[in-house]
Amino acid sequence: MATAAQCPIDPNQDDRKTWQLYEEGRIFKKNAEVVYEGTRVKDILRSPHLVQDGMDAAAAQRMKPEEVPLIFLDGKAHRDRRKHITSYFAPRYIKEHFEPLMRKTADTLIADLERDKQLRIDEVSWQMAVTLVGDLIGVTRGKSRDDMKKTAKRIENCLYATKMRMMTGWQLKLAKLRRAYDMMVFWRKDVLPTVKARRAAPQDDVISTLVKENYSDTAILADVMMLCGAGMQTTREFISMAAWHMLEKPYLKEAFLTADYDGKMGILEEILRLDPIVSTLYRRAPQDLNEKAKDEFAAGTRYGVSIRHANHDPELVGPCPHAIDLTRKEKLGDQAPMMSFGNGMHRCPGSPLAFNETLFLMDRLLRVPGVKLASQPKMVWEPNVSTFEITNVLVTCD
Repeated sequence: MATAAQCPIDPNQDDRKTWQLYEEGRIFKKNAEVVYEGTRVKDILRSPHLVQDGMDAAAAQRMKPEEVPLIFLDGKAHRDRRKHITSYFAPRYIKEHFEPLMRKTADTLIADLERDKQLRIDEVSWQMAVTLVGDLIGVTRGKSRDDMKKTAKRIENCLYATKMRMMTGWQLKLAKLRRAYDMMVFWRKDVLPTVKARRAAPQDDVISTLVKENYSDTAILADVMMLCGAGMQTTREFISMAAWHMLEKPYLKEAFLTADYDGKMGILEEILRLDPIVSTLYRRAPQDLNEKAKDEFAAGTRYGVSIRHANHDPELVGPCPHAIDLTRKEKLGDQAPMMSFGNGMHRCPGSPLAFNETLFLMDRLLRVPGVKLASQPKMVWEPNVSTFEITNVLVTCD
């Protein structure tokens, strides 16, 4: 068996799992200037002169300012709202508050594998993500495992309505009605009871903070759904992808299990660099672009930046950009994950939580005697959100 130190990096080696799927399914917004070069992608994402233009940004412009989800805000409005959640992702807070819950949840989920001798990683990754992000928000705190599963299903029903963007006619009308129903059920059974409880007795969670800041019910639901989408869906696919890579590659599994915390984190960063969950982000240059910014951008232009191409740009990441390189973290330092969580003011603040959730679940999974991948995972492309979904990640053990 090859060890991590012996694992060769061939210039022609390509460890990417989602590239072909991306190439077959990528669709950019109309009239977008698509940017592939890594440095230009970084400059666009970091520019304070451009505004968010992703997903439902146009619809957000028709909302009341206080009800616009955080992801669609820019400038001071974005900073003011973002400060309400960033403290929950600080390293010390994650260590003290979330690590015990991560370990407990990982033990509970992998105990099912040890008992039943098989487990679907794409299913338990969802449970892991809902448990942690739900606790952060407040909607799963204190719930039994059975009640947690019910909440997870209600959230899934709401989030997977993204597929309706591909629908037309009666299918679209039906999907909109179903989405409205699912949102109402989630609000009444999970969010509203938490809001009422926090008004009576605040806790250390996001809903308590929003209640303290006198957010309206609509604004609370908007930010809760933003955190569910950004923190649960993406982590679900990240965990599945990490398990797939490491169970297929003995040297990678060995390297992960023998590494310290920073070494484990470097391996996860390299996997995510190679197969980022979100592939395309959008920014727009406003019509009133200031004179200085006009040297870099064209007023009114929509820019579609390819995270994948930036992550694989040898000018940024070094040689063998399509291969897993266990030394890349040493070379790139904090830049190792590249643009996988975005960059600039809109960089995902929850990335430390996603990495740690994945780290603790993988560490527990890979230590199970005889654990192995027992099926070929399946992937589908979701062009509306420029991402993929992985299913059928079945593992078995001795």
